[in-house]
Amino acid sequence: MSLNLKVLGLTLEYDAVPILDGIDFELQKGEMVALLGPNGAGKSSLLRCISGIIEPKGGSVFLNGREAGSLTSGEIARQMAVVPQDTGVDFDFTVEEIVQMGRFPYRKGLRKNEKSDEEIVRNALETTGILPLRHRSAATLSGGERQRMVFARALCQEPELLLLDEPTANLDIGYQWELLEVVLRLNREKGVTIIAAIHDLNLAALFFQRFILLSQGKILAVGRGEEVLTKSNILTSYGVPAQVFRHPLHGRLQVSVSKEKMSTENAGKEGKNERVHIIGGGSEALPVLEALWEKGYSLSLGPVSNEDSGSHFARFLGFPVIENPPFSGINAEVYEEHLKVMKEVKCVVLPPIPFGEGNIRNLEAMVEAVAQGVPGIVLGDHGEDKDFTGGKAAALLEQMKEKGALFVNDIEDVLLYMKGCGNEYFMKRNK
Repeated sequence: MSLNLKVLGLTLEYDAVPILDGIDFELQKGEMVALLGPNGAGKSSLLRCISGIIEPKGGSVFLNGREAGSLTSGEIARQMAVVPQDTGVDFDFTVEEIVQMGRFPYRKGLRKNEKSDEEIVRNALETTGILPLRHRSAATLSGGERQRMVFARALCQEPELLLLDEPTANLDIGYQWELLEVVLRLNREKGVTIIAAIHDLNLAALFFQRFILLSQGKILAVGRGEEVLTKSNILTSYGVPAQVFRHPLHGRLQVSVSKEKMSTENAGKEGKNERVHIIGGGSEALPVLEALWEKGYSLSLGPVSNEDSGSHFARFLGFPVIENPPFSGINAEVYEEHLKVMKEVKCVVLPPIPFGEGNIRNLEAMVEAVAQGVPGIVLGDHGEDKDFTGGKAAALLEQMKEKGALFVNDIEDVLLYMKGCGNEYFMKRNK
């Protein structure tokens, strides 16, 4: 296979309303491209023009150097397959019969299925996970099952180019992942060129490495994720402020609606913007940050490195972070900044983070703050398995308890304290 797809100056109108306006791009064999953009941007219309389902007002589509309009339907079907957004079934065929229709471009006259056709059909049914449904009436399938059936039919065409229009729209998260894994294998193992219109930007970022972003019928950006999935492009195309960051687990780009949107949802809740400082970060701090944020409290965090997951959370929501260089101990400057921040908040919360020689000074700073009258809450289990300081952390925690810090079991206790129950409530409750 040596597919080359070239789209030149494509324009389209519906009732004199521009839908596509001068679309230009070129794909080589084996590229895998996510077509992005909001509803009405022109994604489905572009795919339909490429496949020949609708005729553009202007411009051209070339397949392997030949204008698509000059090719017969059979020639196009042997090079290109389409999985449309609408997978409705109008006739009472079985699943297997509909999947077999993908072999029609390879038949001559009234020739029946050959053994090779049967193997291709079976492989397509197995690949899409619907082999057990092969004798079912297609009219009885769920939306997700129909989507996989139409995808299996497209696989039977053995295409060089596969066009997918919202292929995951009717699928749960498990089948979304499975289907895109199949798409990825087709691309990597067989060199099939893929163009998929995808709504979920984060799902697209997981499976695709090249993107075309449409906005109002025009191409706003083409290229790698870093070039296309930017705050300014997302604001221009989708009309929402967003944060773009690297996921701490898999490192791929992720997009989230930013604080400007979230802050309106967060207004007027019980926290009334009283500030709470959370010490440390990581997975231990995230549930605390989230719970307090949802209740409307103003937050600060640290000291943490700028790669810490808590730091990502803080930057996303726009609250202050005390940063410390990665793999470095707490120096005097960071210690003093930390102490200053703690003296200005309603309360300091210590999640069940582990302590070593690198961060023991955070605990020392909290002891000093509590001694000076700052309310402190120690959350969760701080046993020996979290003390890598030879007992220093345990001794500091004991000092903190003596100076009046409150030790609680879970985040609900923290929220109760913040709501106004105070230390006396917990002393009575724990008798």
